[in-house]
Amino acid sequence: MKNNLRSNRLIVRAGFTLIELLVVITIIAILASLVVSQANKLMADARKLQVQTVIKDLRIAISSYQVEYNRYPVNPSLLSGGSSGQDIQVLLTDENSGIVSALMATSSSSSSGSGGGSGGSSGSTNLNPRDIKFIDLPLAKNGKFGLVNAQPPYKLVDLWGQPYYVLLDTNGDKQVMNPDLQNTDPSIAQNTISPPPQMLPTEIAIYSIGLDKTPQTKDDVVSWRAK
Repeated sequence: MKNNLRSNRLIVRAGFTLIELLVVITIIAILASLVVSQANKLMADARKLQVQTVIKDLRIAISSYQVEYNRYPVNPSLLSGGSSGQDIQVLLTDENSGIVSALMATSSSSSSGSGGGSGGSSGSTNLNPRDIKFIDLPLAKNGKFGLVNAQPPYKLVDLWGQPYYVLLDTNGDKQVMNPDLQNTDPSIAQNTISPPPQMLPTEIAIYSIGLDKTPQTKDDVVSWRAK
């Protein structure tokens, strides 16, 4: 009889120990998932901050170039692309726009001979004849976050390997179209508390299309709002 009681007590103790162990494992799993989730958020925020820093530097560089030359660092052939009285279409920080090459003091076309041509990346217009370096940019690693080409014409890409999008006030009204109006996220495009304006009150607006590599979505990193 005594042996049976002892055996029952051991089973009860073992049962409680197993339940306690399962509770502890469950708590650890929950805490681990919270830690991973928070770590992922912190990493995403850090990446966003890196891209925002480049966007800020790029805006300052374009503005400085504009002050120096009284024009934008864009291939002349592209400046005629806008409708009458309208700004030109959005530009990319790729080889064709000439933006990055001009800011790096080595125009994409400065070494291609003399003349007054104004073609794309192979044209003959020196966009930075005074050879001023307006921005320092690192070389991309594995095609991401930096200059893809070591020599002009340059292409500048974000952390996800995509060029930045640049809107310029080429008609002189000190504003550009607001991409947020076409954003697929209702909290941005249809915000009733703070609705997006039709025009952004700035001469230079820049954005990255983010991790999903799709323009006008929630994860875009933009120069005109904090989030």
